[in-house]
Amino acid sequence: MATVKDKLKERIKELTCLYEVTSIIANSDFDQLEISLEAIVYSVKNAWQFNLVSEVHLSLGEYSVQTDGFRNTMTLMHSDIKVFNKVSGTLKVGYPEDRYFYADFLEEEKDLLNNVSIAIGNLLERKQIRESEAKVKRQMERTDRLHILGEITAGIAHELNTPLANILGFTELLKERVSNAGALKILIKLLRMQYSVVK
Repeated sequence: MATVKDKLKERIKELTCLYEVTSIIANSDFDQLEISLEAIVYSVKNAWQFNLVSEVHLSLGEYSVQTDGFRNTMTLMHSDIKVFNKVSGTLKVGYPEDRYFYADFLEEEKDLLNNVSIAIGNLLERKQIRESEAKVKRQMERTDRLHILGEITAGIAHELNTPLANILGFTELLKERVSNAGALKILIKLLRMQYSVVK
């Protein structure tokens, strides 16, 4: 039977873990997320009643972090990590299977595990939101560049078509005034080329 002092000691470990996890998440660098997840795993390990033999495993998409002695055959307590209400990973805490049973886990430890899982899920949601915002920003910048390129191209086309249209008009006038068959043939050929360029 645990004394009041023992229970208080366990609550302090759990609160310390929550504080550490919150601090790790607040200072997380999304480009080095695995380092933050590893720090969280070791913080969770220290929060358990039998922390000297507890082991922790976190799997989350491309990330898989665990303490050195973790094995899937251990007596395990786990919590799903949800990202946008979809299960994306799990956080497991285990004791050696030959000495501990599921009943050795405290009810408060289950609550702690669930709270840490929620915090990790929130971290991943923030990461995905930031990546989506960056992607939208890149698409908008690309659209702006294409729009500017279109305006420049339209301006160049206008600048080219104006003198070409003038040349075409003068060639038409010249065609009506030329009587030499050779010169007329050259003018007709020139008109055909100009029509294809203007179109």
